[in-house]
Amino acid sequence: MEYMYVTPCISVCKIDRDSRKCEGCGRSIEEITNWTKYTHEQRMDIMRKLGYGKRRQHERKSRRYNS
Repeated sequence: MEYMYVTPCISVCKIDRDSRKCEGCGRSIEEITNWTKYTHEQRMDIMRKLGYGKRRQHERKSRRYNS
């Protein structure tokens, strides 16, 4: 099965000196450097760690009815 290539990058690439993470996407320097080498599952794990998917779950729970 082929997966769509996903990334949390929002083109705001600035590394915070204290946290050593990108202020735009929240990934560490290591995660950014190795992103294309990770498997789809590894990328999805990082996306979940960064909080992607929570918004969609919240929106689903807050609906009063199903369409």
